[in-house]
Formats: sequence, C-alpha cells, structure tokens
Amino acid sequence: MRIRTLKILLSTMAAFLWAQAPGVAAELTPPPKTDANGWIVTVSVIGAISPSFPGSGQVRPYPFPAVAIRRVGEAETFSTPDEGFGFPLVDYAGVRAGPVANFVFQRGQRDGLFGLRRVALTHEVGGFVEYQPIDHFRVRAEMRQGVDGHEGFVAAFYADAYETVGRWRFSVGPRLNFGDNNYANAYFSVTPFEALVNGRLLPYTATGGFTAAGGMATIRYHVTDDFAVSIYGGGQRLLGSVGSSPIPNLIGSRNQFNAGLALSYSFHVADPLQYIPANLRP
Repeated sequence: MRIRTLKILLSTMAAFLWAQAPGVAAELTPPPKTDANGWIVTVSVIGAISPSFPGSGQVRPYPFPAVAIRRVGEAETFSTPDEGFGFPLVDYAGVRAGPVANFVFQRGQRDGLFGLRRVALTHEVGGFVEYQPIDHFRVRAEMRQGVDGHEGFVAAFYADAYETVGRWRFSVGPRLNFGDNNYANAYFSVTPFEALVNGRLLPYTATGGFTAAGGMATIRYHVTDDFAVSIYGGGQRLLGSVGSSPIPNLIGSRNQFNAGLALSYSFHVADPLQYIPANLRP
C-alpha cells in the first residue's frame, strides 16, 4: 500500500470518520500556553514500513518528516498518517474542503520485477472534502491526479472512529481505494515482452476500478502538551482487476500492510503582523 502523503515535499496535502460536531473542530489537544497571537507549528518525524511497490509482498522502511500549522487558539483537527497533505479553503458547517497532494515511491525492478517497466516517483495533486456530522465522526474523500509516474487518477475514502482519554487518543476505521486504467496498467499489467523477459509472469492487462479495501488504527500519547508519540498500523486487500494480476499473485501479495511510529513536537511562532502598526496591517 502506498504511503498517502506529500508532506515530505510540501513541509513549508463511501465510509465514515469520528470527529467533532458540525462546524466545530475536534479539540484533540489544547494549544500550548502562549500569547493569543501567532501560530502553532507541529513538526513530526515518521518512520514507516510499507510495501516496496503496489502489489508487493515485501515491506521496506521509509522515513519522512511532516509539518502541520494552525493559529494559536485554533483547535487541532483529527487526521491520520495515511491521508494526503492538504489544507482547507472551505471550513463551514462541518464541511472542510481544499487542495491535497500525495506521492508514491518509484517502482524499480527488484523483488521479482526483473524485466518489467519502471514506474518513476509519482506526484499526485487534487482536492479533498470531509464532513463532520456528529461528535467523534468524520468522513473524508481525496481525489488526486498523478502528474508523472503512473499518470493515473486515484481516489481514497477514509472512515475512522476516535476517542480521547486523558493524554491518549485512539482511532480505527475502514479504507477504500480507487484507480483508473492508467494507474492499474502502470503497476499491474504485464506485456507479452515483459512476461518473456521476466520468465515467471504471464501477460495480463489490468483495468481500473476499486483497487483495495481495508482499515487503519492509530494510538497517540501526549507525553507533554508539546510532545506526542504515535503508532499506527493497517492493511488492505487488493480488489478487482488489480487483485487478479499475476504481479501480486505470483511474485507479491494481494494483502498490503503498513505501520509506523511518529514523534511530534509543537512550538509557538510569533505572528509577524503584531510588529506592524494596526493602521498599516493588510
């Protein structure tokens, strides 16, 4: 399963999720005790293990950073590590929407892929929408287009129940993924020439549709108001045409697992506008 985030590149983007009541952000953690002006910056270092390519049976380590920013006094909103990196341009009556981005690591020719095409690092950009109908419940959908690499259109649907108990937060929920013909063909098709060179695989043409379904669980503990430790893990099973491909069935796996550990630190950054006279501020 791909690590659904472009946070490393943008550090400076159906089913149901638990969140906060309509129009009110979920107060997962109180903001650090600072002046009322400025921003809270949360920097995370994440060590993850994930399949080395879509359909792989091997997991590999992938360390990456993440950054989140919110205004002082603004409640932190619920999120999970497998989401793309996004920020809301619309936040009204329980609905949040805005741009989102993600990336997929390149697929080389290791782990039984000898003779198959390489798929370059893929940057995916698009939009997301999520809805918070009741306490501890949120629905999120992301629609992204690969601008390089697989060059396909993908969609991801998220649903999580979560609860905060003291310094602990727990969440769990299902996942559902979609990919078009370009996406399916890039990772799961095998041409006759590739099959001949590889020697283990048969020719196959994959088509788009719902590509995987599964779930994700997270646990986060706030050591202090500013420092938190999170662990997460989940899995999905490949579906439809991509699930029938010889790539996962003969040299990889239809079952895709990932897990990770994140260390997060939050700090206050002063609002530069406070140093500008009020009558001169934009």
